[in-house]
Amino acid sequence: MRKINTKSGYIAYSCSALEIKIIGGLGICDECNKTARNGYLVPVLNHYMCGDCFKEWDVSATYYPEDIPFEKKYAAYYEAVIGLKE
Repeated sequence: MRKINTKSGYIAYSCSALEIKIIGGLGICDECNKTARNGYLVPVLNHYMCGDCFKEWDVSATYYPEDIPFEKKYAAYYEAVIGLKE
């Protein structure tokens, strides 16, 4: 799992469906419900997305400072359980 910054200022993680299984996911996009071997985990939404849905969300997302506590909570969990790659 690799940490990235979104265009709107949130953080996201590029990860595989195998990594998502560690936290109980099935590698299915939370937006379009299609299988995604590789996708993006978005802490502020607590969603796993395929590349297409992530790109669509990334260009339309609006940054809200009040979302940061939720983002930090989920990001800390993901990093502790799945771990980051250099």
